Amino acid sequence: MEAAGMLWSFGRIQAATIEATLRYQIEALKFLESRLESDLHFLEDCQSPDHAGDLFDVWCSFWQDAVLGYFREGTRITEIGSAAMRKAAKRLHENEKHLVENMAAQAVI
Repeated sequence: MEAAGMLWSFGRIQAATIEATLRYQIEALKFLESRLESDLHFLEDCQSPDHAGDLFDVWCSFWQDAVLGYFREGTRITEIGSAAMRKAAKRLHENEKHLVENMAAQAVI
């Protein structure tokens, strides 16, 4: 019975790891989509005759937005990691609780 419980526990840990990995990938792809759209918009602005005089301002604005975007994405990735670690710690605590209860029940028997 303990072996089955341990296998179940390992399966849950593996599923949580896969879930966290997929969440990271989803966020990375969303961020990449946003950055590529910004890059495209920047190139369109550079080619526009309306922005010929203020090209330096367009360039500075682009890089300011890019740096802020990277910082926001770093914060988001950190939040996802923190949430995944909280879930893992909660599951580990629950598994320990069940293990202690099972050991106590076996000791009584």
